[in-house]
Amino acid sequence: MLLKLFVLILVSSNTNGARILCVMPQPFYSHQTTFQPIWKELSLRGHNVTTIVTDGISDETLTNLTEIVIGESYDSLQRHNFLDKHLVLEQGFFEIMKEIEYFIKDLYDVNFGDPRVKSLMNDPNAKFDLVIFEAATYPLVYAWRFNCPSIGVISMQAPMPYNYAMGNPNHPLMNPDFLLEIDDIGNMTYMEKITSIISYIVCHVLCYNIFSLYDEIHRKHFGDGIPKTGELIKNIDMFFEVDNPIFQETKPVYPHTISIGSGLHIKPTKALPEDLQEYLDVAKEPVVYFSLGTIVNANLLNQTDKVAIYEAFSELPYKFLVKADWECVTVPENVKVAKWLPQQDILRHPSIKLFITQGGLQSLQEAVSNGIPLVGIPFFCDQYQNVQKIVKRGFAVKISRHQITKEAVKNAITEVLNNPKYKEKVEEMRDLMYDEPMTSLDKAIWWIEYVLRHKGAPLFKSKATKMPMYEYLMLDVIAAVLLFSIICSFCIWMLIQLVFRMVKFMLFGKKVVKIKKN
Repeated sequence: MLLKLFVLILVSSNTNGARILCVMPQPFYSHQTTFQPIWKELSLRGHNVTTIVTDGISDETLTNLTEIVIGESYDSLQRHNFLDKHLVLEQGFFEIMKEIEYFIKDLYDVNFGDPRVKSLMNDPNAKFDLVIFEAATYPLVYAWRFNCPSIGVISMQAPMPYNYAMGNPNHPLMNPDFLLEIDDIGNMTYMEKITSIISYIVCHVLCYNIFSLYDEIHRKHFGDGIPKTGELIKNIDMFFEVDNPIFQETKPVYPHTISIGSGLHIKPTKALPEDLQEYLDVAKEPVVYFSLGTIVNANLLNQTDKVAIYEAFSELPYKFLVKADWECVTVPENVKVAKWLPQQDILRHPSIKLFITQGGLQSLQEAVSNGIPLVGIPFFCDQYQNVQKIVKRGFAVKISRHQITKEAVKNAITEVLNNPKYKEKVEEMRDLMYDEPMTSLDKAIWWIEYVLRHKGAPLFKSKATKMPMYEYLMLDVIAAVLLFSIICSFCIWMLIQLVFRMVKFMLFGKKVVKIKKN
């Protein structure tokens, strides 16, 4: 026991007091709150943590936590809203990509142009032992600037460019891009397979464009001395992704890619506001909770969809608690609406029997952790495959966002609430979700301090990270084999032709000569 205590003290002494910079530039609330427990725990363990975020913790008791909160990042999202209904539903892929490019440029102008960030980046005395960054974009310049190890974190599975950079296999049929609307990854149709392969190739092509965009941003703000983004991304030491086989397909990864997917963001229970508590306590009928998260807003639903949803609610013998910012829609008597609701604590209330969601991963984790079956209405990004996965697991029903009708909504709600199999299956999934020896937070902190102790994680890196694409895909070997096969085939063909001519001459040549003499 004394030996274990000594080892623990020794390990702690190597990591306490480390200087850690955490960068989360994306203006999406769910992205921010997912990792706030890590910043808090690192601070409580004695590390000096500085965060560059869009949403702060604002806890004065965390004396080791310094927050640079750039709320103006949300203005960038409003100026270039690539989630706008006009783009998502009516325009198309290239228009969305163009708007994303404008958004990224604007976002990093806001971030790198912030006086506090500029002061930090230009301070010759500023030093950090580790940079933790959100890998939904590419804020890789911070680790280069402070010449320290880095850990990428993301509130879903890692996107293809990061998997490739980490050396993790990217098989287009085993793990298709999460942006694709595929009904069943385990049983893809022939056209879905072709689409996934084409998407895989397109993603690699787009990577070069995206990396060039970040190179341009870096040159604008920091000059010409910065390595290219394609090189910076290869220096990542470790990667944390929020995934779980309940919600996503399993995939092969190297030891430097750590799953922290069992509800890292789930907080301890808090009391509900009095009006919500009373509304749920007095309910004799089941209560259905409806929320499309923090990113999907009213703009992505047309008036017909909103009316259809409320009409369906009004004709069902249940109560509904709705988080929505809709306007100009008559609210039925059995519906209570608010623009913001404490979702985690609402889902813990025993009156809640069903959760209608857009399929964001954090919402799914919160539902499963409370044993609540779901109806999913996916809109974009990983939501399609998230919802399809929980439907396949047997504790959810899907409604297509293109087919939101009164009957579709009524049928989905009735099916889940009247069929006990959905509740039974989600209870089973809850047990599987937490069947781990360490909590997600413990796992994250352990590996962060591992990287600090060893000043990186070089032993975990795959040699694939240093391979060019043609070598990784064995195109050079395939080309050599094909060339050799073609040469051999040609030689064999020429040999056959020669043999054939010789045989022909031996059999018929003399007769031809005699005939000519005669």
